[in-house]
Amino acid sequence: MPIGREIIVAEQLRMLLRSPLPLHVGTATVFLAVLVLRHHLPWQELYSWAVLAIAVQAARYWLRHRIQRLASNTLATRKWSWSITFLMAMAGLVWGFLGFASFQVFDPEMRIFVLFVVTSLMAGGLVSYTAYLPGCFAFLLGATVPLTAAFLHEGTSSAMLMGGVAAAFFGVLVAIGRSSNASITALIELKLENSALVTDLRRARDAAEQASRVKSQFLANMSHELRTPLNAIIGFSDIVRNQLFGPLGNLRYEDYLSDIHQSGRHLLRLVNDILDISKLEADAMEISEGVVELRDIVVDSVNLLSTQAAANGVSLSTDLPDGLPRLRADELRLKQVVLNLVSNAVKFSRRGGEVSVSARVGSGGELVIAVCDSGIGMNAADINVALQPFRQVENALSRTHEGTGLGLPLAKALIEKHGGALHIVSERDVGTTVTVTLPAWRLLPAETATAPARAAG
Repeated sequence: MPIGREIIVAEQLRMLLRSPLPLHVGTATVFLAVLVLRHHLPWQELYSWAVLAIAVQAARYWLRHRIQRLASNTLATRKWSWSITFLMAMAGLVWGFLGFASFQVFDPEMRIFVLFVVTSLMAGGLVSYTAYLPGCFAFLLGATVPLTAAFLHEGTSSAMLMGGVAAAFFGVLVAIGRSSNASITALIELKLENSALVTDLRRARDAAEQASRVKSQFLANMSHELRTPLNAIIGFSDIVRNQLFGPLGNLRYEDYLSDIHQSGRHLLRLVNDILDISKLEADAMEISEGVVELRDIVVDSVNLLSTQAAANGVSLSTDLPDGLPRLRADELRLKQVVLNLVSNAVKFSRRGGEVSVSARVGSGGELVIAVCDSGIGMNAADINVALQPFRQVENALSRTHEGTGLGLPLAKALIEKHGGALHIVSERDVGTTVTVTLPAWRLLPAETATAPARAAG
């Protein structure tokens, strides 16, 4: 996204004044120059120059402190640009005046010392002040003009040559400064763009989290409003269907009531699944752990779905070894997982197909539950789709069956909530095997698993 020039300039000004080291070096050099030149320049001129230099340095210290207090206020920082440029020019002139005054020194070594100090400070200023070109050029120009004027005023051929060298030196520094400033400006733009992108992403994340919280809150609030009338519909239709208060008078009413009852139960299951998947997505579901007999869960689930399997012409069987250990888990949620998996297997099996539910203890001590069918199957891409909430595999047979696409995602999320994993192996027109693995630490010692086995009916 484009970054405004005002923002870039404000950042350049902050970079210019970020480090106090150039100020400290300049102040220390003032005292060093006074100490070295005290016997070579008239004291009135030397000390007047020193007072001016310290005053300029003090103003720069104050301005730096002022800009730092403005923090990230772009407009307020930008208003100080002319003041900063003026002070930078004054700082350059201070050292230029020292160079001009050095021509009153008769000792050649002292002249060379002053010239070395001035040119060194110009080179150091290029490095320290190149972030903001107006301030950098003002400093360099302020230092160069008096020095060049002093050489030209001298009038000798060697002095004229040195004046030209000083002007050329200024030109070289300007060229280097422009190149360095371009790189710094590009880095500032990149930094500001990244900062803006991070801010946008953070806002988008916060908005998404807020939307998720609102959704979860809505579903939590609506759960009672949805479940209460559905339970009433199911309960009253069941009473009327069973004719607890006398005959209906017309047999066709029984068919209608049966449809009402089945539709109510289906809608209640749908609402429960949606609420469960929403809680799991918001990490708001808590599992209530207890001692669970897996055999009972599998047998109960098979018994509940045996009528549906028979109606579809699908055989339903179990393979549960003796001595299957108990485990610590949420019985209701574990049963929900088994019911979802077996129901899916039956639903997507062709007439004459087979569905089997098996359980065993793995080589690593983990509990492995497998639901196998000889149904329509899926390819690798279909598996990824089937594991996403509200998505369904698009094929002719699956579209003929009702469903919301929540069975497998909900089973996977509930198993993962128990610290386990769900894995699917499938082949189109061959069948599907869904394997659920629960960690070994959830299994209880074998001596506690002494509950009698129940046969599937």
